[in-house]
Amino acid sequence: MFANKKKIHGKFRRFTTLFVLVLISQLVTTMSAAAVRNDNNDFWDMGSSRPDENPSRLRLWLTISAQKRFLEISWVNAPALEDDRIMLTSGEPYNFEKLKYIATDKTPMAEFSKEEDDISKTLDQEEEGSGFGNESSTTQPAMGESGYYANDIHYWISNNATNKIVAALTPTASSLWFTTGVPFDYSLSKAVTAQTSCYGFWATYINGNGTILASTCLHAYPRWMNEMKSTIGRLRFRDLFIPGSHDSGSYRLNFNPLHQENLVTKYSLCQDDDIRGQLMHGIRYLDIRVGYHPNTPELFFINHGIVRQRPLVEIIDQVKEFVEETNEIIIFGLKEFPVGFGKNLTVHHKLAHFLKDHFGELVVHPSATWRATLNDIWSRKQNVILAYDKQEVVQLYPHLLFGSVEQRWGNVQKWADLEAFLRANSDNDVS
Repeated sequence: MFANKKKIHGKFRRFTTLFVLVLISQLVTTMSAAAVRNDNNDFWDMGSSRPDENPSRLRLWLTISAQKRFLEISWVNAPALEDDRIMLTSGEPYNFEKLKYIATDKTPMAEFSKEEDDISKTLDQEEEGSGFGNESSTTQPAMGESGYYANDIHYWISNNATNKIVAALTPTASSLWFTTGVPFDYSLSKAVTAQTSCYGFWATYINGNGTILASTCLHAYPRWMNEMKSTIGRLRFRDLFIPGSHDSGSYRLNFNPLHQENLVTKYSLCQDDDIRGQLMHGIRYLDIRVGYHPNTPELFFINHGIVRQRPLVEIIDQVKEFVEETNEIIIFGLKEFPVGFGKNLTVHHKLAHFLKDHFGELVVHPSATWRATLNDIWSRKQNVILAYDKQEVVQLYPHLLFGSVEQRWGNVQKWADLEAFLRANSDNDVS
């Protein structure tokens, strides 16, 4: 398993995603063959090394900034003509229409000055683009008595004025990464279900006539394994590149970093979403660090170092509910055991029984081994692999525990350095 934290403004990015490489021998061919694509061909594309069938085509991505939770729009291969716009909307856009100016209460179009747009960064720059907090980048429309006045004699509407335009910008270069200043409300994430694909926000590139040239949205991936079953079902975990989250249980419900951040939370919290939210967004490896607290009724908690987080039973219940609804396969990686385990195996025995009691028949029997294909696991009607990072305990519970996923930490800031680290530490080619 490998992770890479990115340094932003002198601080480490708190909300990190790592990728579990359970042996990486077929990384490229698997990711290219296994891609399930929506209408805009952007499922898994940012993580794929496969050459694009049309590398010069216009592409858009919509993401959330790590520290401040602002929406980010990035794009490549844009024509970047003077009348082109990128529209951020709260619903799926079917059309855009430019109307001649009259006094209106419709959402105005924000014009981004080409001369003043010094805050957008090209995609190959190391520093994150930063659109928020720099008002000089936007030309603000004047307010009239009856509503908003546009900067010129036109304004835009979407879906016959039924789809709110939240923000708009003028692309000033063919490839940019822009932080909009529009905050993402995580209550939207809580509404994601096993049927959700796009939700919350859409980014759309249009030309001066309102023709949609490319569009994307915030995505959830609640059933990606099953949706790709015809392609990846025959593959082993060791052949797959599995998305995982770092310190998965280190989150606080309804936490707002803009108002609640302090020295302790900067260290101890690693995720915005609870376990259910992480799984709904495609995570299939959970980094579970268990502490033992005998003076509490729950006994076992998630710990980030010495800091106690969520009760372990809360985490397990979310995993159970998710796999029972979706039939996805989850690696539940237990490691470190930072508090309360001591030097003997007494507490480990208690934890093993705790896991068995709460997961029950959902646990994948270790006789499957890491060589099992996804179809092999599905045929057992089992969904949760308990990967335990203490070999003595694994040997005592051969009916319950898999060996741990191998951990490798590059501790680097750039993709090229991470790739070099992976190559140097693997007998397999990742090219």
